[in-house]
Amino acid sequence: MLSLQKPRSSSVRIASVLALPAIGAAVLFACGGGSDNLPPPPPPPPVPATDAAATVTTTEPPASTGAPKPPPPPVTLTAGAASPDPAAPLPTVAITAPTKEQVIASDKAADFSVKLDVKNWQTVLGSNHVHLILDNRPYKAIYETKQPVKLSELTGGEALAEGRHVLVAFPSRANHESVKTKGAFVVVPFWVGKKGDAKDDPTKKPMLVYSRPKGEYKGEMANHVLIDFYVTNVTLAEGKEHVNVTVTGPGIDKPLEAKVEKFGPPLYLDNLQNGSYEVKTELVDGSNKLIEGPWNSTTRSIKIDHDAPADLAAAHGGHAAADAGAPKAAAAKDGGAAKAPPPVPAPPPTMTNTLPPMGGGGTK
Repeated sequence: MLSLQKPRSSSVRIASVLALPAIGAAVLFACGGGSDNLPPPPPPPPVPATDAAATVTTTEPPASTGAPKPPPPPVTLTAGAASPDPAAPLPTVAITAPTKEQVIASDKAADFSVKLDVKNWQTVLGSNHVHLILDNRPYKAIYETKQPVKLSELTGGEALAEGRHVLVAFPSRANHESVKTKGAFVVVPFWVGKKGDAKDDPTKKPMLVYSRPKGEYKGEMANHVLIDFYVTNVTLAEGKEHVNVTVTGPGIDKPLEAKVEKFGPPLYLDNLQNGSYEVKTELVDGSNKLIEGPWNSTTRSIKIDHDAPADLAAAHGGHAAADAGAPKAAAAKDGGAAKAPPPVPAPPPTMTNTLPPMGGGGTK
């Protein structure tokens, strides 16, 4: 008889083997297994950065926590002390050409030579000199007083119109304060083209001659700025004729004003800021009314630059063309050694807006 037990046993073993994967899977699911419990895949490698793709980040520096910068000191206009008069013999200035009331042909006016006769005043480049003024234009500094000066040098090349013209000259110190002694000031009227009516001569009436300030002030020259003028045919006095000085510009909220009632002492501007200022001088009567005359109201602009280096041109108003006649060497005209310019006077006590009246003085 054939036994059927062996085949049955093999079927059971096969079924058991086939059931093992299912049992394993059931165990895995029962324990929370599956793909969710596998470790995450590693991140992809970073892409190498290139110069074009590189990003540069900057950090703003922290804001300064220091104290705020203090405001600049106020601009001041103050009265100074007049320089001592020169020792005797006193300097004198004369204009020998043209002569008073001389008539110069129009086509010869530009090349006409102005000639001076200066005595007892040694002129040195950068120090003592003479201010020569035509028709209330900015002065020309004269260092070689024996050298003629063409009229065209006093006008900047501008042609002189036909009619009356006026020349003025006076000695000036190294700091440009004018010498105001007897015989130092000279004024000469003359004509171009043809002579007109000589009756209305402004040089015989009260006359204000503006001198300083002028041009550009650089570096140290901008720290203590002189205001100086001349008057003739009038005596300044308290409650009578006087000179009003007005200054406007950076750092000045209300115009600075001075009422000058004594001829002689100059004024000074201090604490000026970089930029342009206007200085106005007027000759007025006791009621503060302008006295008629072509020279009696003058307004000039000056430029201040503390950051620029000081130089001789700046010290003399920045008008190189006007000072073209100055000798190149800083030697005295008599061949002696050049003298160093005297120091500029220290600024007097300051005030902010007005000056007290100053009485007396003048030339006639």
